Amino acid sequence: MQSKAIINALRYGTPPAASSWQSFGRENEIRAFDTQLTLIREGASSVKLMLGDFGTGKSELISALKRHALEKDYVIATLQIQDGFRFNKIDDFYYAIMHHLSVKHHTDGKASFNDLFEIWLNNLQNSPFPNQNRFEINAVCQALSQYNMNFARAFLSFMRARIQKNPEMQQVTTAWLTGERQIPHALKQKYGLTGFVDKTNTLDFLSAFCKLLTLLDYKGLVVFIDELDLIMDYRSDLRNAAYQNLKQLIDLGDLQHILFYFSGAKSLIEDADKGILSLPSLAQRLNYTNPAAFDGTNLTQPISCLTPLSSEQLKSLGIKIASIYREAYADNLFIDDELLSNTIVSLSSAASTRQFVTSLIAHLDSEYRNHASPMQSL
Repeated sequence: MQSKAIINALRYGTPPAASSWQSFGRENEIRAFDTQLTLIREGASSVKLMLGDFGTGKSELISALKRHALEKDYVIATLQIQDGFRFNKIDDFYYAIMHHLSVKHHTDGKASFNDLFEIWLNNLQNSPFPNQNRFEINAVCQALSQYNMNFARAFLSFMRARIQKNPEMQQVTTAWLTGERQIPHALKQKYGLTGFVDKTNTLDFLSAFCKLLTLLDYKGLVVFIDELDLIMDYRSDLRNAAYQNLKQLIDLGDLQHILFYFSGAKSLIEDADKGILSLPSLAQRLNYTNPAAFDGTNLTQPISCLTPLSSEQLKSLGIKIASIYREAYADNLFIDDELLSNTIVSLSSAASTRQFVTSLIAHLDSEYRNHASPMQSL
């Protein structure tokens, strides 16, 4: 079934979700990403921009990086500009992160804020030491108080709600911790919650959350933000605010255990009026002050550009796809190997990776229909 799911995704030019699918031809990008993961596990924070033209395989790469981070026990958040949040509001950014989390051990990788604590709580409740849960929870709250006292108090109330099985208390404290601002005053007062997440404390809350993840034995947080180039469609003042927020993320020396991985079109560096060059201080932070000397293939720099797969890489990818297709439709696929090889060679001059993949699948589908039995054609 996985082979059919992979082919179906590729048929529409989207990255396969199947865990058995491995990104092809992007080994260098994955190694560079692995280096960044090591840095944030050790306490650093980082901002990375991966840019590429439509069809170069950017979405496929990001999908592979997400699987890689989850497998290594990082929590990830997946966001898209203008899909539920606008990057010009930093407090909306926090809310979006907290409502788009994924973890390895949870079904389909998706997770709510509550889900992050399942393993930890189970271990505490099954501990042979009677006071271990109280001791560890207090230790976590003390560590969180160094980042934001209100966050630490709310987390303590949240844990009490979990242990006491108080659904109202758990719902209210969860909403507060995840950035919800429309909580009735009476409920906040009932559970000792003060204020709410706003632009003055958002990054303190994010720091506390990242610290909390490491205390729960996760390695850190990776936030993937796609279609960053949509910022260029903002009104000029909102666009400038979004770029200022991006600069603020880079400048945060106190933020730890977090990687912000942005992806988008190359227009972000090519458009001098609306791209990152429109805010010189941001361009300087991203080491993009001299476009003529920019080397987009340098994966150690804050900005890198994804290059299309070479003709030889496309040929190898085509052979891999054909093999998976044969596995998916083994009973009814009879393709002459020489004909298939010639087709792959002729398609390898395609304008983009996406075009190559979809064209090859279309060719294989045609062969499948031509050789399917009457019953399977129905």
